[in-house]
Amino acid sequence: MMDDFDERFDRAFVMLAFASNRHLVDHMRRLIHLLKMDLESAMLWGLVAHLGVAHAMRPGSPPSDLLASDGFLPDGGRAVRLADIVQVSGLPKETVRRKLDKLRESGRLCRTDDGLWSAAREGVDESVYEFTREAVKRLLQTARVIEDILQQADPDSRAR
Repeated sequence: MMDDFDERFDRAFVMLAFASNRHLVDHMRRLIHLLKMDLESAMLWGLVAHLGVAHAMRPGSPPSDLLASDGFLPDGGRAVRLADIVQVSGLPKETVRRKLDKLRESGRLCRTDDGLWSAAREGVDESVYEFTREAVKRLLQTARVIEDILQQADPDSRAR
């Protein structure tokens, strides 16, 4: 973005930290209240979904090359092993197993006959769709705020 990013970051640290943390805290608050999910379960649901689609997300590819007309992967993604979810999450295996089972019971995840986990297409209901739509809008707004702060943190201006 800028050749002097580090200097601008240093000059505006508190404002940048405030903007980015406000976004993260708001996102977590919305997730807990609107999707009625604890943060660890949300992280695990996201990890299963991300691990399942990572193979298809080629950088720079337009959505039309990767996704069906409904915005989802044509094959629905890959199922993932419990061991991989535990390793990536850093959570204890029994905690992961318990929370994955609850996510399955709520319709957010599926489990294959051989014990692999995948995100359930049906788990993306209207509330999840709208939550995600609003999350993207808020993320873009936060990115604009951060860019503005960095632009205004001109290292050549004199402190008043």
